[in-house]
Amino acid sequence: MGKRNAAALNWDDVRVFASVARCANVLRGAQEAGLDRSTATRRIAALERSLGARLFLRTRDGLRLTSLGERLRAHGERMAAEARELEQAASDTGGEVRGRVRLATTESIAVTLLRRGLLDLTARYPGLELEVLGSNAVLDLTRGEADLALRITKPDQPSLRVRRVARLGFAAFAGEPYVRRRGRPRSERELAGHHVLLLSGELAKLPETRWLAGRPDVQVALRTNSVIALLTALADGAGISVIAGNAAETDLQLVRLFELPALPQRPLYLAMHPDAAARAAVRVVADHISEVITRPRAPLSDDAPRK
Repeated sequence: MGKRNAAALNWDDVRVFASVARCANVLRGAQEAGLDRSTATRRIAALERSLGARLFLRTRDGLRLTSLGERLRAHGERMAAEARELEQAASDTGGEVRGRVRLATTESIAVTLLRRGLLDLTARYPGLELEVLGSNAVLDLTRGEADLALRITKPDQPSLRVRRVARLGFAAFAGEPYVRRRGRPRSERELAGHHVLLLSGELAKLPETRWLAGRPDVQVALRTNSVIALLTALADGAGISVIAGNAAETDLQLVRLFELPALPQRPLYLAMHPDAAARAAVRVVADHISEVITRPRAPLSDDAPRK
């Protein structure tokens, strides 16, 4: 490529480069940066022209950083983090609850929080903007990839502030259409002959998945690595599955069949970096998450499923 022109370097292009490099995918990186794919591609091409060298190689397996790209990635991440901190500092003057707060959690927990009133805060604080990053990928709070994280695994970085906000017990659930069609098993012994829905891939290692897969004489109707797909099939009446907590009952209108006290309760940990915790908006969101996730379920009758 041509001669480098440092004076023409656009630092916003560096931000886009950092997002695409982190995601190893132009579309996902563009979405993270708040752009469409074509705009992100143009930004990266402009940055490569300014530097006079390629940053990515396009291979059959996707994007791969060049040696220069690898060297610049850390710089780009630091610049992106500093830009976010600058934006947050400007929007958080006087300890006001305003500005963007980014929460990283799993897709299923994100759905639970939203259905239980996470967005009530935006009505109470009009200047507050919530960004929920729902993925099984673990974002790095120490690098500013998110302000808060709600996870089932306790983060081990010593610099983070971590507190356990819940311990969730397990129960067997089914959708009302399934119970009407196949009846309501009330114990582990009565699962024989029933259809079950299991998580697959890395999620197959979860204790509840292993437990349900090991029940004698059950018929596996679905295996999926998507929790959202499993919950959808469950609500539609495809079979029985095991879920932690009370979200399935109160939010998805599923039928709680029986408790499973033999399975260890699942902890939920809320983590934040001290720099993020200095913002009033982050502290308010953290407290609201703790309240939302621990709301007690409404008691159900032991009779036939609700309508």
